[in-house]
Amino acid sequence: MPPFDLHQFISTLEASGELSRIAVSVDPTLEIAALTNRVCKRPDGGKALLFEHPAGSDFQLATNLFGSAGRVCRALGVTELSELTTRMSKLLDRIPRFDINSLDRQIAALQEFSTLAPRSALEPDPALIAMSPPDLTRFPFLQSWPGDGAADGYPRYITLPQVFTADPEGGTQNCGMYRVQLRGEHEAAIQWKSGSGASRHAELFRRAGKAMPVAVVLGGDPAILFSAMFPLPGSLDEMTFAAFLRGTPLATAPCRSIPLRVPTGAEVVIEGYVEPGETVTEGPFGNHTGFYSPAAPASLMRITSISHRADAIIPATVVGAPPMEDCWMAQAWERLLLPFLQRMLPSIRDVSFPVEWVFHQSAIISLESPQPGMVRDIAARLWSLPWFAAARVLLFVTATAEQDTLAQAAWKTINATDFTDDVIHDIPSGRVAVDATGCRLSRPEVKGSPETDELISHRWKEYQLQ
Repeated sequence: MPPFDLHQFISTLEASGELSRIAVSVDPTLEIAALTNRVCKRPDGGKALLFEHPAGSDFQLATNLFGSAGRVCRALGVTELSELTTRMSKLLDRIPRFDINSLDRQIAALQEFSTLAPRSALEPDPALIAMSPPDLTRFPFLQSWPGDGAADGYPRYITLPQVFTADPEGGTQNCGMYRVQLRGEHEAAIQWKSGSGASRHAELFRRAGKAMPVAVVLGGDPAILFSAMFPLPGSLDEMTFAAFLRGTPLATAPCRSIPLRVPTGAEVVIEGYVEPGETVTEGPFGNHTGFYSPAAPASLMRITSISHRADAIIPATVVGAPPMEDCWMAQAWERLLLPFLQRMLPSIRDVSFPVEWVFHQSAIISLESPQPGMVRDIAARLWSLPWFAAARVLLFVTATAEQDTLAQAAWKTINATDFTDDVIHDIPSGRVAVDATGCRLSRPEVKGSPETDELISHRWKEYQLQ
């Protein structure tokens, strides 16, 4: 399979009528985000948007690239997202003794996975031009909401970054997606997620008293972006996992000024160092909940090099109250997560992260043949996993042919829950699990006759209903 980069992805979207070009000048300060927000709130997610002339910049910018199930599928080279479940299931089937505590090592040891390790070029990507002097303000990075960055007066953010780090010994690199705030021409603040690979690396460098090299990559194969945003088990290599999603090994090249490797085919590569323990105030930031996350300390990155394609397109996203683009992107992780859960807990039929819950790890879990007491045990198991450790609500329902929507699950919650026994409250953490399977109730659920349903389907045209 040939390399696939952001330019090629945008071309496929345009060829299929899923891209709108905006030829007039649009301001990256609030205006692009407001326009994107209005488009992505459409029932079908709206079209991807290519801003050809962002005000104050010579570079184009694209938003809402992954703002529909169809575009997520195109980005990952599948027809349906369920194909991701099938592929992951086949990979996990090759692990003889599934162990969640060593799952990253088990997957990495599989020949089918290890042969997808990145191919290494000897020189920096020749398609990229070094910017002299490096200047972050030349790019049309967005201010999405009026209060963004108000604490220190730096409102613009890189919103679709792939952030590469490694430990001080130069081991396997980590690629994650973190908030990156512009702080002038040569500095940026990065808000590591607590417990993330980059956060662990930063702590190791702090203890060693050394500056940590960091590379922020924009563009490249969309599979890398998805791999960066997925909470993969343990220290599983994101670049190899991206190759698993793409179905072919990807290539990396050395950075120009720091000892890290980054994917080839990128639009922009920003290199620099984070000094040990040096922080600045970042935020507030209007995040995917629809509320501002408060200002907080973040690592300060000093830029040493920026390189870019001559015709670079800056990918960006806008997050806020759902539905937004990230809701569609997270559906890919939902489909990949299911096989992991089913290996650990075979009674799980399906999992759904409702858009309205903005993926706070809260989920609707459907169970096969639930029995009294089963939900309490399964909830405890799920809470012990990093994927659900912060889940505010786990709602359990009886498996049906299709995963329940939030509306259906809400109906079951009120009508099939014994609120004296079926609400499990983990008081120290504030987490709640709700058993809406109805297995404690003696009343059978009202269901139609399968034979009559088949008859209706057979005679539907005879009824002449519109």
